[in-house]
Amino acid sequence: MKKIIIGSLVGGILLFGWQGLSWMVMGIHDKEYLYTPAQDNLLSALSGTLTKEGQYSLPNVPPGSTQKQMEDLGKAMEGKPWATVTYHKAYKMDMVMQMIRGFLISLVCVWLCCLVIGKQGEKTFASVFTTALTFGIVSFLFVWYIGHNWGGTPWSVLKPHLIDDVVGWGLAGIWLGWWYSRK
Repeated sequence: MKKIIIGSLVGGILLFGWQGLSWMVMGIHDKEYLYTPAQDNLLSALSGTLTKEGQYSLPNVPPGSTQKQMEDLGKAMEGKPWATVTYHKAYKMDMVMQMIRGFLISLVCVWLCCLVIGKQGEKTFASVFTTALTFGIVSFLFVWYIGHNWGGTPWSVLKPHLIDDVVGWGLAGIWLGWWYSRK
C-alpha cells in the first residue's frame, strides 16, 4: 500500500508539474490558440446568434436530419470553410479550482498506473517505465488524436499534447521505475 500511495503522490506531482511547465513556462502550447484581430466582431456575432453554451460544428444539419441531408451537406461543403466553436456566455476564470482538479486528475491517473504496475510480476525499471509510458501514449492516442482526428485538428495543436503525454508520463515512469524496482 505504501508503494502505491507514495508512488502515486510523487508521480502525480511530476505529471502535474510537467503540465504546468509546458503550459506556463516553456510555451509548448503557444501555437494552439491563434489570435485574430477580428475577435471582437466574431464574439459579437456569436453572442448575438448562439442561445446556449456548447460546442458547435459549423456548418451542420439540424437534429433529426436524415442521412441523405447529412450527405448532401457534406457534398455541398466540399472545399469550403468550416469551424468548431466552443461557446461560453460569460468569461469566468477560477484558476485555483482548475489547478486543484488538474492535480487530482494527475494523481488518480498515476494511481491507476500504480494499480496496473502492482499486478506485474517482476517489477524491473524497464517494465515499470514502459507501463507508465504506455499510459501516456494511450492517453494521447485515445484522448487527443482520435478525439480530434474527425475534426482535422492541425499538427500544431496535437504535437504539444503528444509532447506532454510522452514527457510527463516519461518523468512519472522514471520515478515509478526507480521506486518499484528498488530493493
